[in-house]
Amino acid sequence: MTGKTTSMSSYTLGQKVAAWSVHAFTMTGVAWAVLALLSLINGHVGWMWLWLSVALLVDAIDGTFARAAKVSEVVPWFDGVILDDIVDYLTWTFIPAIFMYLYLPLGPRWLAAVIVVMVATSSMFCYANKGMKAQDNYFVGFPAAWNIAAMYFYVLETGPIVNVIVSLVVMSLTLSTLTFVHPLRVRTWMPLNIAVTVGWLVTTGFLLVARVMDSSAVDNLWVFILWWIFGIYFIGIGIVRTVLGRRKMEELAGIAEEEGN
Repeated sequence: MTGKTTSMSSYTLGQKVAAWSVHAFTMTGVAWAVLALLSLINGHVGWMWLWLSVALLVDAIDGTFARAAKVSEVVPWFDGVILDDIVDYLTWTFIPAIFMYLYLPLGPRWLAAVIVVMVATSSMFCYANKGMKAQDNYFVGFPAAWNIAAMYFYVLETGPIVNVIVSLVVMSLTLSTLTFVHPLRVRTWMPLNIAVTVGWLVTTGFLLVARVMDSSAVDNLWVFILWWIFGIYFIGIGIVRTVLGRRKMEELAGIAEEEGN
């Protein structure tokens, strides 16, 4: 006990303030989640997507801040991973699932309810899965990104048959070994991954605004084409990683040799 107390007290006030500032930044995700849910309840779909986008931005960069501030060492009793998972479940899974029930065609109401319950529960096999991330930071299995799935259904204005079938397929991928790239943490072709991510976010934002304003995605043809190219890239690189495995993927990118030097 004495050794642990001494270790914890060895951090400066500035380090503790920095660590708690990172936790506070992550906690803003709860606020964005509440605002998104209230917007959804009040029928303001555009605002819901805006608040979920803000939450997505926070989620994308808070991990970098956390590692820089060494939050797990400075404040060991407060688990930032659990905090992050709670926020992620709200913003990546739960609120998008409710959106799917209220605003997407999923067949009869009873079927829509069943699908949404399955979305919410199947995602637990992602959040509670200790092997969710591979050593090279690829997600193993679908990472419960139902905000992205729901957004595709919404922008493409797909019908109930497509929505139900695709939802069931995506749920099954949660338990698969198919890998999905984490664009900000996977080292293999990281600059390209980040560039594609930025392009995808910009085109997605454009198409979401157009959809909220009752414009069809294909009315913005070049944006629509680029959006598909970016999306296919993410799926494609995940498939390649699944087929090749971590070591061959890193060798292909020259990372293994780089680390050896």
